[in-house]
Amino acid sequence: MAVALVVGSRTDGITVDEPVYISAGYRHLTALDFRLNPETPPLAKMLAALPLLPLRLHTPAAPGEWGWIYRFFHENSASRIIALARLPAILLTLLLAVLVWAWARAEHGPAAGLAALALAAFHPSLLAHGHLAATDVPAALGFLGTSWAFRRWCQAPTPRRGVIVAVALAAAVLTRLTAWLLVPSLALVAILDVRRLPPAERTRLLRGLGVLAIAAALIVPTLIWAAHGFRYVPWPGRSVAEPMTRDLGPAGDIVARLGSWRALPEPYLEGLRFQLAHAVEGHRAYMLGELSEKGWRTYYVVALAVKNTPGFLLALGLAAAAGVKRRAWRGVGWHWLIPALMLFLVVSIGRIDIGERYLLPVYPYAILLAAAAVPQVLTWRRGRWLLAVVLALHAVPSLVVMPRGYLTYFNALAGGPAGGHRVLADSNLDWGQDLPRLKAWMEHHGVEEVQLGYHGSDDPERIGLRARDLPGVHLYPGRPAASPFEGVVAVSPNLLLGIVEPKGPNPYPDLRRRAPDDRAGVFFIYRSP
Repeated sequence: MAVALVVGSRTDGITVDEPVYISAGYRHLTALDFRLNPETPPLAKMLAALPLLPLRLHTPAAPGEWGWIYRFFHENSASRIIALARLPAILLTLLLAVLVWAWARAEHGPAAGLAALALAAFHPSLLAHGHLAATDVPAALGFLGTSWAFRRWCQAPTPRRGVIVAVALAAAVLTRLTAWLLVPSLALVAILDVRRLPPAERTRLLRGLGVLAIAAALIVPTLIWAAHGFRYVPWPGRSVAEPMTRDLGPAGDIVARLGSWRALPEPYLEGLRFQLAHAVEGHRAYMLGELSEKGWRTYYVVALAVKNTPGFLLALGLAAAAGVKRRAWRGVGWHWLIPALMLFLVVSIGRIDIGERYLLPVYPYAILLAAAAVPQVLTWRRGRWLLAVVLALHAVPSLVVMPRGYLTYFNALAGGPAGGHRVLADSNLDWGQDLPRLKAWMEHHGVEEVQLGYHGSDDPERIGLRARDLPGVHLYPGRPAASPFEGVVAVSPNLLLGIVEPKGPNPYPDLRRRAPDDRAGVFFIYRSP
């Protein structure tokens, strides 16, 4: 897994969100400036920027937004920045795999632990996002780490373990705002645990839950304030708060009330407001050849079906078959099933259908549920052979796709990586990461220069790629093409499929009706005339 993550870090270009997160994290750490990217909590961004502190980077004068981010990256060495900023993500991903292994082994034995580790180590989505300086895998670790700490507390509800639960929860909600779903999830798990205990133990656990709730109510807000430098505004004399312009339901009322009380830092509350509004308003999304501004309730079901290996889907099927008997869901099973289901339902109900990465915190729970079935499967006739087939159908597709990059993985239901654009796109396929693969294709085919329609945050000049620019959405200034669609043309799928609108005239509707002459990574290649 470590090898795959390092290879991915070296071969994937800069993705859309990474410059935002890294630049914001650097400002958070070095200046306690939280004006950049308040939409996302600061912890994962600060961890990504931590290796940059010894470099003494040049920082542009005034933070704007995208212009400042571009200057910060490219007035320094963008390649060195991205390489260092991805190191914490790799370490956190490996830590997540260790936690999955340790928890499965502790609950269900060595065979379950090894199966869980194999499912994690070859999971295409964990490998795709596990080397990126983003919030997705850190969020998965935050979810699972909090659940693990709570399980340990349930087994022995001591004050020290209660503090660990509260600290883990604080780290989770400082990484991804959806981690607040852990509060109702753990409460429901506690109710189920209490119901199955004898009266004496039930009273003891209820008393402990009261103490745990008080500890969390004190520790979590304190750590949120500490992460923001114990300052309400993001920068002295500056505000990032947007007014509550529409009804955001009970959650919006809570955020507004917290703001009026100044109960949490303003950037954190603004992030909550933004994400609630985003979930209500929606985001342009693509699925099965159609575009929608409001998304689909079935989006993440489709993503689950096509972005996972056949072996992983079979493992989930075996877990469901083994868990039909009631005893399989007693105890620890609820600690895995309830947070996974709650997160899956919430992201499905919301209207932010921009990538399977929103499901990443679900996968470690699913892996643990699948691993829990291993001892039972081993008692079946030819159970060992069945497990071997499951792991082979999981590991082999993952290894095969490594040279193309794990972001583009799709299984046979979608026609493989080459057919994935017919089902899903956006960060499921095209997150701006494939400029290095386009350059490699050009060198292989003797192409010196392309006309480039690019959506992303990378820069062709960073890797020595010669291009004339078609209308796109990117940070670098570019060199506009005099006559569109002459010579060799390379277009990002997100532009071609209409998911993002280019700056200026959109020349792609006619082009998308034409079959591409080739593919270079995710890019569609056309030769004209």
